[in-house]
Amino acid sequence: MVVETPCHPSLSLHPTIAPYIRRYESPAQTGLKINLYRAVEVEGLAIALDALSPRPPVECVMVGDSYFMTHLGRSTTTLDSEPAREQGMNTLVGLVAEVRAAVDTNFAATDRPFVLADLPDGTVDTPAAAYTAAGRFFAAGADAVKIEVCSASALDCITAIAPQGAVFGHLGYTPQSGTVRRHGNSLAAASRLFAQARHIRKAGACGLILEMVSEPVNQSLSRPDAQALPVYSIFSGRARWGGQSLNAWDAVVKPPRPARHFPPTAVIERTEVADEYNAKLIGDRLAELIQMTLSGWYPRSPRSPMSESEADRLTEASPWKES
Repeated sequence: MVVETPCHPSLSLHPTIAPYIRRYESPAQTGLKINLYRAVEVEGLAIALDALSPRPPVECVMVGDSYFMTHLGRSTTTLDSEPAREQGMNTLVGLVAEVRAAVDTNFAATDRPFVLADLPDGTVDTPAAAYTAAGRFFAAGADAVKIEVCSASALDCITAIAPQGAVFGHLGYTPQSGTVRRHGNSLAAASRLFAQARHIRKAGACGLILEMVSEPVNQSLSRPDAQALPVYSIFSGRARWGGQSLNAWDAVVKPPRPARHFPPTAVIERTEVADEYNAKLIGDRLAELIQMTLSGWYPRSPRSPMSESEADRLTEASPWKES
């Protein structure tokens, strides 16, 4: 017996990102967001995609403040002084310009991911500061910017930026100010995340990043709905209709300690990066990680204290509908 896939309503997509969101062309597709920071990583991604058939839908590349931890070896993304914040912002603006140029060089216009820039610590203290920082990223070539949402003031910053360009909200674990833990592991906690997602949408965001949320929450927020925002998730398990966030650095460089949810594809130590971290190796490792993701082998499903019946209730919920 042939079981037909039901038709799902399309998301109401922001015009800036609408040409790039390809995951709803087939129920078998997962929209991919690749975190990367330098031109060599863009070159590696292009090599990876050329090696895969059919070519997977990489919708987005993001230049994130995790660069401070990966390439610069810092222990955190928080910046503890005004000079550090200004230097951090200048660094990321330069990286966005570098990645923009590399994306335009290595990808045809019809196959090009959009460039998402991560607003670093200190740039969302006020709506005016966020507006100015976002403007610098847009001028450097970003198609959209991202804000970690852990307070009501972050929503005001989204509202301030939205008339200027596309903006994504980041929910769950927020590295700039959050404690490392999983979010949405109970029905009550999931309901709070759903409410936050609706607030982010109402503030003017056009997309959502989920980090370290429970898999049922990820699945529920990712399910196609005309009122939904497109979602990319990281360390949040699998969601059939969601977008998955991968990291070029993590695909190649081993974490400093064993990490259950990190990619199993990494082959070099941090001490080997200067000699070994090149486009060919990045392409090889990213190709394997992307293939593992599309085949369902990655990411691993996180443990959850939620019962099966509670998880079913969440995945059947309508998180974007105002209660």
